[in-house]
Amino acid sequence: MRPKPSEDGNRNRLPRSLYTQQRDPRSALRERVNSVFSDKFMIFLSLILIPIIIVPFLVELPSDALKFLELCDLIILLLFIAEYTLKLYAAQDRWSHFKSAWHIVDLIIIALPFMQYLPLIDLGITGSPSLLLRLLRIPRALAVGGRVIASRRNNEIASQDEQAEHPTLIRQVDSNLNITQPLSWDDMKNHLADAKCPEWLDIQYISSEGFDQLSSILGIPQPHFKSNLVDEIYPHIDYVQKASFIFLQSGKVSYPTDDTSKFLTISRSGIIVICNGKKIITVSRHSTDMMSNILETLKQKTGDGSFVIHALYSILDHMLLEYRSILSEIELEVIEIGNTERSKLPKDFLERIYQMDKEVSRLVSNLLHFKDMLSIITSRKVTLDGFNKNIEEEFRLLEETAGYLNEIAHDTIENLRSIIDLYINQTSFEANRILKILAVITAISVIPSAVSGILGTNLLDVPYGATLWQLTFLITISMSFVAYTFVKLGWLKS
Repeated sequence: MRPKPSEDGNRNRLPRSLYTQQRDPRSALRERVNSVFSDKFMIFLSLILIPIIIVPFLVELPSDALKFLELCDLIILLLFIAEYTLKLYAAQDRWSHFKSAWHIVDLIIIALPFMQYLPLIDLGITGSPSLLLRLLRIPRALAVGGRVIASRRNNEIASQDEQAEHPTLIRQVDSNLNITQPLSWDDMKNHLADAKCPEWLDIQYISSEGFDQLSSILGIPQPHFKSNLVDEIYPHIDYVQKASFIFLQSGKVSYPTDDTSKFLTISRSGIIVICNGKKIITVSRHSTDMMSNILETLKQKTGDGSFVIHALYSILDHMLLEYRSILSEIELEVIEIGNTERSKLPKDFLERIYQMDKEVSRLVSNLLHFKDMLSIITSRKVTLDGFNKNIEEEFRLLEETAGYLNEIAHDTIENLRSIIDLYINQTSFEANRILKILAVITAISVIPSAVSGILGTNLLDVPYGATLWQLTFLITISMSFVAYTFVKLGWLKS
């Protein structure tokens, strides 16, 4: 959906791929601060600090060595203060950052060393720092290390919760389009053991352990599933033993949301279609909404061919519909970009448009491989029962559709590159225009500069004399003639 109208004129005029909502103006600064004062760097400083504090109590050092260690201690303390201050300033919610337990500990620890300066305000405390105050600096290392460990543990817990939120879902669709869900891995094994019953088994949110289970059930080595590449690999067909592995990619257009993701991207979700006799299995790491759409298509398939053939056709047809939808959306976006005034374009326009060109180029590659894959299927090299001439003709129509979409994608790339060329040419023209104006100004200003330079020189026995008004008249005429020349050359045209 397009953004709703608002008081912000730029938002109404900019296409979605070029508009970025400023959710957090300090996000860029926070990234820089976190990259400089990283957890590894702060732990390194903390580890250096421990011997700096402990060694003087264990070994008697000369005064120069003690002064050097005190200087190192002061530098590390200043770095800790800078880290705390900058991270507090760059935090998205400063109050929440300040009252966090670990950050309160950080504040206490960096404040402890300053207790030795209390005598300066005449509080009656002895002037030299006590052993306790010096040893209390050591907890900085423990605090930083504990903070890092706690942060990683929280991330692991969040990751585990996310995985637990989406357990593997296995569904079964029989030839009468009845759905049975959810199935266990043992149920699936029993279904696959019955080779005479045609059915479609759909597996979503499959994990690495799930791929191991599926590998064991099918008796196919796990590397053949290419599970680590399932979301990135291009559409193609592999043959493993008596099964055919069809690797597909579904996707949708993702528009910029904030400064951290300011490019239009096409998110990709890999799908593996395993064909074996009267069984067809779809496997995905993510949730797919294709089942309801495919079932509607299957209800209309009453002609020749087996259930699994019609299921495969419906899956491939659904993939092409997704490609068509993506291309239509990007085409509209390109048209809007072409109609946008150049003055309204963001500063990083070229970077964004190159990213869009890259995404569409990947889409072209996928469609080309998809078309080649369909030509293999029409040659009846897929291990599914029920192929006949009528079904073959339907798959050929899908192949032609893939070729047509590939041509549309190529046209979209050409339009994008035309926009890039136009933008670069306009920028070059404006730069040349500015350079011409500077050249005109320089040429005109040379005349009075040269005359004033001559008059400022002590010339003896000059064979001519001139009054001020005569010099002014001569300079004005010369400058007017130079300006007239540039006008005739067209350098001052808008």
